[in-house]
Amino acid sequence: MRQLKADTVSANLIASSNNQYGPICVYQNAAYRWLTLAQNAQSNITIQGVMSLNKNEQLLIAVNQCMLLFLLKTAEPLRVLNLGLGTAGIERAIHYLHNKTAYINNLAVFDSVEINPAMISVAKHHFNLPANHTVHLQNAELFVATCTRTYNVITIDIFSGDVHQDFLSNSVFWQNIRRCSGLNAQIIINLNPKTGKELQALLVLFRLHFSCIALIEFNEYKNIVVMLSQQSLVHINKEEIAHSPLFKTWAPSLHSDINSIYHIE
Repeated sequence: MRQLKADTVSANLIASSNNQYGPICVYQNAAYRWLTLAQNAQSNITIQGVMSLNKNEQLLIAVNQCMLLFLLKTAEPLRVLNLGLGTAGIERAIHYLHNKTAYINNLAVFDSVEINPAMISVAKHHFNLPANHTVHLQNAELFVATCTRTYNVITIDIFSGDVHQDFLSNSVFWQNIRRCSGLNAQIIINLNPKTGKELQALLVLFRLHFSCIALIEFNEYKNIVVMLSQQSLVHINKEEIAHSPLFKTWAPSLHSDINSIYHIE
C-alpha cells in the first residue's frame, strides 16, 4: 500500500478533522480509502490504515493480517479486546468472519478501546465500523488497569504516527494485561521499534510476564508483530499459515510476505 502515498493529495481528500490529539485526514481513490495523521509534506505521511472499497472486510497489509493469527489455534467462545481502533480493520474482519463464514462460530465478547473521539467518528462514517460494535472511549492503559472482564484474545495496535505509546514499555501495563487475560490467551502486538536495543528491552519485558513469544518479521515492512502467551506458540509458523484454510482464502500471500518467525519458549 506504499503507492498510496503518491495519492495522498488534496484532490483525494474526502474528510479531515483536528482536535487535541492532532489532525486526521481521510483520502480516497478509485479502489481504496485510507487514513493519515499527517498534514504536511508527503515525506511526513504515515498511512495508518487502508480499506478496500470493494471488499471492506479484507485486511490488505501483511502486518494487519497477522493480527488474526490467533485463529490458527483458538478456543471458542472468543472474548476479544482490541486496543486502538484506527480504521476499524480488525473490527470489520472479525465481525465478517463471525457473521458470514464458519471460521468464527461463537464471538461472546468483542470490545475495542480508543482514546480519540474523532477517530471513532471517522471509523463510523468512513470505515464501516459495524453498527453494533462496542467501542470504549478511554485511554487503553487505564482501561486494562480497571477492566473486570477476562479476554482470550487481546490485539494491540496503538500508534501516534509511527511511534508506539510509552506505556507499552511499562511493566505495570503488562501485569494488567495478564490480569485481564485468560490462561490460554493470545496477545498480539504491532510494534515498530526504532533500534535493536529497544526491541531487546521489550522482549526482556515481555518474557517477565509471558512464557512464550513469537516474533514475526516482514519482507517489506519495518513493523514487527509479536505474539505472547502462556502456552506454546510454535504452531505460529509459515508452513501452518500457508496451509491454513482461512489464510489460504483470506490472506493467500501472507506466508510469503513474512520474512522470518522466531520463537522464545
